[in-house]
Amino acid sequence: MAAFGDIKSWFGGLSRQKSGTGRDASASAARREPHSDTRASTAIQEFLESIRDQIGLTILDFSGSCEQNVSFITGLRHRLYAESLPKAVETVFGAGEEDEGKLANPERIRSFLEYSLNFEPSSIDAVLLWDSLEWLGPEAQRAVVDRIHNILRPGGTAFAVFHTESAAQTVPIHHFRLYDSRSLVITDTGKNRSHRLFTNRNIEKLFEDFQQVKFFLSRDQLREVIIRR
Repeated sequence: MAAFGDIKSWFGGLSRQKSGTGRDASASAARREPHSDTRASTAIQEFLESIRDQIGLTILDFSGSCEQNVSFITGLRHRLYAESLPKAVETVFGAGEEDEGKLANPERIRSFLEYSLNFEPSSIDAVLLWDSLEWLGPEAQRAVVDRIHNILRPGGTAFAVFHTESAAQTVPIHHFRLYDSRSLVITDTGKNRSHRLFTNRNIEKLFEDFQQVKFFLSRDQLREVIIRR
């Protein structure tokens, strides 16, 4: 884990991720060129409003070493810790084809929590989760959410993104960055990964120990969620 002054760049690891399984998925990924879109986000506006009028908060960002996010959050006079969850998954659970046994291994899950979420209780004020939970198996998802509940202060806020394509076996690998106080830049890398479908009910169940789970639907097959501790 690195503070904003010494953040490691993890995004190179994404280039080694598989583009999904199956011939159709590979062909689809090969045809799709990387591109970025800027779009309004009511959810990110609400997230930023929750930290805007305070100074010196501790923010955890799972987008990795994203210069735009670093500049944006530190410009609000907050302290930023950045981690690339895909890189952490690769480091702890292993790269290559998805292995459900490894993703469910209790010892590896404990190592993953120490690698990515080694914070004191109630020491984090807000978390930018992005689509991080979709990279994990169910056991690790629950462990990560439980740890976030532990490290996030009461009243703290988390922002998460989930893909909504119910029939898709794979989804694009996205990079996310803050554009302004009301907008996001979402980059489609042109590569795919396995899709783990979350329904609203799944998400509510996963965050059942939190005070509030608020959904924001968009037109680009992404569901944005604000979670309050």
